[in-house]
Amino acid sequence: MIFLRKLHKWLTLVIGIQLIIWLVTGTVVSFLNQQDVSGGTTRQAVTGGASVVSSDDLFPSRQLPIANESIGSIALVRLLDRPVYRVEVAGTATLFDATSGVEVVVNKQLAEEIARSSYVGDGKIIGSELLALGSDEVRDFHRPIWRVNTDDDLATRVYVSPEDGRVLAHRNSSWKVVDFLLMLHFMDYFREDSFNNPQIIIVGFGTLWIAISGLLLIFFSFSRSDFVWLPGLRSGGKKVGSKVGSENNERQSYALDSSLSYYSSLGQRGIRLSSNCDGSGSCGLCKVKYEENAPAESPVDREWINASDLAAGFRLGCQHKPRENDAIIVPDMAFQQSLQAAELVSSRWLTPLLKEIRIRPETPVRFRPGDHLEFQVPSYEIDRGDLGVPDSFAEVWSGLRVPRNLTYDSSGSCARTYSIATAPSIDEPQELTFTVRFAPPPTDMDVVPGVGSSYMCSLQPGDQLLFRGPAGDFLLQDGHREKILIGGGAGMAPLKSMATHLLVNQQWDGQLRFWYGARNQQEILYREIFEKLSSENRNFEWQVALSDAMDDEQWKGKRGFIHEVVHDHLLQHHETLGNCEFYLCGPPLMLAATRKMLRELGVTDTAVRFDDFGN
Repeated sequence: MIFLRKLHKWLTLVIGIQLIIWLVTGTVVSFLNQQDVSGGTTRQAVTGGASVVSSDDLFPSRQLPIANESIGSIALVRLLDRPVYRVEVAGTATLFDATSGVEVVVNKQLAEEIARSSYVGDGKIIGSELLALGSDEVRDFHRPIWRVNTDDDLATRVYVSPEDGRVLAHRNSSWKVVDFLLMLHFMDYFREDSFNNPQIIIVGFGTLWIAISGLLLIFFSFSRSDFVWLPGLRSGGKKVGSKVGSENNERQSYALDSSLSYYSSLGQRGIRLSSNCDGSGSCGLCKVKYEENAPAESPVDREWINASDLAAGFRLGCQHKPRENDAIIVPDMAFQQSLQAAELVSSRWLTPLLKEIRIRPETPVRFRPGDHLEFQVPSYEIDRGDLGVPDSFAEVWSGLRVPRNLTYDSSGSCARTYSIATAPSIDEPQELTFTVRFAPPPTDMDVVPGVGSSYMCSLQPGDQLLFRGPAGDFLLQDGHREKILIGGGAGMAPLKSMATHLLVNQQWDGQLRFWYGARNQQEILYREIFEKLSSENRNFEWQVALSDAMDDEQWKGKRGFIHEVVHDHLLQHHETLGNCEFYLCGPPLMLAATRKMLRELGVTDTAVRFDDFGN
């Protein structure tokens, strides 16, 4: 399924670009004057004219200086004002004067006369040339050809055959533009002049594959629990006995539906695993740990769980079904039946799409750096103005397709998880910080913005929130190995918690490095905080790389994608790379590229911990 999703995504991008090309080229061609394009406005209309009639004055065709047995055909035609024989031998035509029998050579002067008789535009003939290899403007004629040029506004060119004086085509600047657009439109890159070329056939099959793979992805995104409302399915499948517990909850045996995933079957028993994707395998949150006899990992497991945790028995609950005598461990939060309350203390936009949310729980939360909370998302009706976007970010928001009214009907239980950006402390009253990325709809899709981020970003000071937690397995490891944090975007949240916990709470004296990627200076989160920590702690290194600031002359720091920058400026020359721990959090593409880079450097998966759902 991982391969299927990636192939579907990239193929959709490629064919989507071609669809845009089809739309643009077709639209432009439709607006151009087709008479100008075809040369119809400058070409003499063909009429019946004077007929060429055989008479006693004509030279006998049998006496032409050509061997009769080699002649393919002879036709009596008119060339300008005189009759001529057109004799075809082995596919090549030759002209003979029909009154004298003398061969007629279509030289430069005659070619220009023929072009002048065909041309009715406002320009004058300004020259001509014999093209020995033909012309790409008359692609069905692959022999020498006369091109006669005019000086009209369209730069009309008349093409005349030097064999028999035929006017083969009128071409002009409009035709040239349309010819290029049609090359793109029909994907005729090799000038085959065929609609059924290999390129367009490949795109056709690619489009069919997108449709089929899209249906498959939709099909596999459903679980049996999505259809329990149908008659006959409510009773579920065979019940199996599985033992389920957590760190602070004793293991108990539950009769679980073996036709559902652990995520769905536990949910029926009130044990709710975290998920931002409702069990479709695209968030990696619903981890469970098999105490023994773990099933074979799926490709989705391998995408979200590192090798050491897979070996320890961790799997995604949405990818595996209960078996008789299974024994699994789930996070404590899964057993929480009651919700905790908190009050929103403040909210502010840090970047055009990232908002800092600060809450004060009614009861202090005991958490670890890297933990997250799961917030409940109720039904809501939000005006876009409730998001409180400052004027300084108005230009960015003007390009987003965010509707004026945002609504959500929470017919079931909807929750979203966000990492805590605050380091654990004993301060009272406790305040926790989160960085929430507003998820606008793609510019080419008519979909609503992110349900959870719209709700969180619309909250005002004094509003009440409900949450479960804390939970998480993206945690700092004990020991004094060098720790390297690599992040981007809202992936700042858990990394900020880790860094401040080590430096402020623990006064940690080991080597700590934090490399953060942003697109521009406006999107560097908590810059002042980390610059201050860097100046106060000799063992802490803070580095930022900008990926989209080529025109920013004020930026004197590093530029490029963060995984490439950290490779070139730190890791490829690191003398004790095997004694380092890596903590990664950021957008999926950044995570994938960074993990690949670390593997290529020989860093084992056991030394790498990662998380991306904070984005």
